[in-house]
Amino acid sequence: MHISKTILKLLLSITALVGAIAVHALDVRDFIDRAVTLIEDHQTELARSYLAPALIAPRLSAGERSRAYYLQGFSFMADNMPVSARKDFNRALEFNPNNAVVILELGILHAAGRGTVQDEALALSLFERAANLGYARANFYLGRAYMYGRGAEKNIEAARTALTAAAKEEHTFAMLNLASSYRIQHVANPQPDLALAWYEKALAAGEPGALLSIGFMHANGEFGTPDMVRSVGYFQRALDEGVQTAAVHLAYAYMTGTGVKEDYKRALALYTGAADAGIAASYVGLGHLFEYGLGVKKNMVTARQWYEKGASADEYDAMQRLVSLHLGEDTSEDRALALRWSRRAATNGMAQSLNDYAWLLATSKFEGLRNGTLALDQATKAVEDQPTAPFLDTLAAAYAELGNFDEAITIQHEAIAAIAEADGEIRAQLEERLQYYERNEAWRE
Repeated sequence: MHISKTILKLLLSITALVGAIAVHALDVRDFIDRAVTLIEDHQTELARSYLAPALIAPRLSAGERSRAYYLQGFSFMADNMPVSARKDFNRALEFNPNNAVVILELGILHAAGRGTVQDEALALSLFERAANLGYARANFYLGRAYMYGRGAEKNIEAARTALTAAAKEEHTFAMLNLASSYRIQHVANPQPDLALAWYEKALAAGEPGALLSIGFMHANGEFGTPDMVRSVGYFQRALDEGVQTAAVHLAYAYMTGTGVKEDYKRALALYTGAADAGIAASYVGLGHLFEYGLGVKKNMVTARQWYEKGASADEYDAMQRLVSLHLGEDTSEDRALALRWSRRAATNGMAQSLNDYAWLLATSKFEGLRNGTLALDQATKAVEDQPTAPFLDTLAAAYAELGNFDEAITIQHEAIAAIAEADGEIRAQLEERLQYYERNEAWRE
């Protein structure tokens, strides 16, 4: 039977309409609930297929549609698709401008520069907005932003206010950060008793990572004299509670005989267990054991493999070991690799990494590795962050490499003045370099 195009078109329209009515006859809210279950089961793509009809269903309230867009955005985040996630989060806010969960997620994206240009000031404002809407988790992010000066000037009091609000809602990471806010890393006048109290609250709330931090406090002598025996005890407790990173610190203690009897086999077992758990810091420890033959037969090939694995995971110490090893080889290829790893280490922006890269660029005996202009840039950034004697020493070396010996002499005097009287050996090294600059000679290593 022949059906005209007009009739066929009408039949298709009726079929589509019936399908649409069938979809809308179903409660699309069930689709959203089903999507939540699928996301929890890591079936994100299937979850989005359930959310698709919900996003266009006419009977949803603005709040429900905002939730549907948020869930789709969350599913994109789970699939490491931050651009798509950001678009859906923004759509969610179009339907509910006060969706605090979405506001926080957008803040996290802007803080990290994921799916958008990094904007820490905007991120902080979003954290604050979500926190003002009563979202405890947002107070945690707001507190950390103030604690580390991200998006605004560092403000410990503001950080503590926000973190306390989150901690009252049993946010254990907020408790850990509150504890840290009373330590020497963040304040000139630390209060270790208050730090310990917050760590113990976090522990009581189910966060065993607090044990590791308490162990560090004993190791650093924050309660008075360093107590490595107690420190190791806390590391062991943390490991027993499932804190895998504690294995690395325990292994180091056994490798060096710090707080426990030296035991290379025990160190090897702990490092190996941590490596199996994917803890990158363990790769450095394993490399060290094989490099020096501690508890194992010395094997430089295996040592280098472990260092390379650590460096690929952005472990700073592993990169520096590779720099040292490559510089020890007298080939242009090795020197290029040394420069590459030093440069990569500096990308983390840490003052020590910048300083080490600048030192290589300013003082290498290999002309092809030196770059005075870049050395000055990196050394200046390190000194701006931490104007310590070693970093000032590097800055002076960078000026000397550029032939600006007057400035090198001035900076080197500053470096020497920053040295404590007890550091006689270091003072002698700095004074030796000063003599070179006074003779208009750059320093070479």
